[in-house]
Amino acid sequence: MKHLNKLVLIIISITFFSCEVVQEVNFNEDKSGTQSLSFSFSEMMNMGMPPEQDTANKLTDTVIRFSDFLEQKKDSISKLSKEKQEKIKQLENFSLYIDSDSLSTKLEMKINYDFKNLKDLALFSEKLKDQDIKELDQFTTKIEKSKKNDDANIFDFNTSFKTTFNNKNFSLKITPETLEKIKSKKDSTLTKDNPMLDLMRFKVKYTFPYRIKKISNKNAKILYDFKGFEISANVFEMENNPKHFDVEVEFEKD
Repeated sequence: MKHLNKLVLIIISITFFSCEVVQEVNFNEDKSGTQSLSFSFSEMMNMGMPPEQDTANKLTDTVIRFSDFLEQKKDSISKLSKEKQEKIKQLENFSLYIDSDSLSTKLEMKINYDFKNLKDLALFSEKLKDQDIKELDQFTTKIEKSKKNDDANIFDFNTSFKTTFNNKNFSLKITPETLEKIKSKKDSTLTKDNPMLDLMRFKVKYTFPYRIKKISNKNAKILYDFKGFEISANVFEMENNPKHFDVEVEFEKD
């Protein structure tokens, strides 16, 4: 579970060090779907940042399904308070893929979440926070250490943006509160020609059961089947235009 602890820390602090972080949301007609968050640490590690000693010379290629984890640990979980049992149960719709090779400095992770509706989608990050059981001790400890990074300006799309979706339209808009916070904490030292900026890119990708007729964001790239789009940005673009990912989509009529 050590790899899991590292992943959750990164998700919660929203402080990414990889070459590219990809958030993907796939919608069904009933507004349910799957969200995934994937990232690679290969670039970071190749820049001279070695793996931790306790993970040196190890290979990992595995999938962790939390529904299976909860079943395996059900006896110990049953001894927790009702509140803690309800909290850990929130992980059952998550799964995690890990592919790492410390010798070749490769570490890639992808976490998936099956959501029921838009309200449930917005709880993605919240459900990962403060999981306090024996098997996740390091998880809780690292969350406490990460609190100093709470003001990071890299977006958490589940809390910093408002998402709407139906069979006619889709929209993603940054909240006024987040916009004001980013403006007040803007890093004026970032410059467009900084060679390090493109080592930290963020991409969002949304797919739908409907074909796209119109899309408002000029930064958006429509997918080949017209049933989705993606938008990417580096840190400078995100800092200097917090509305870089704002988008409105109109779907074709049946």
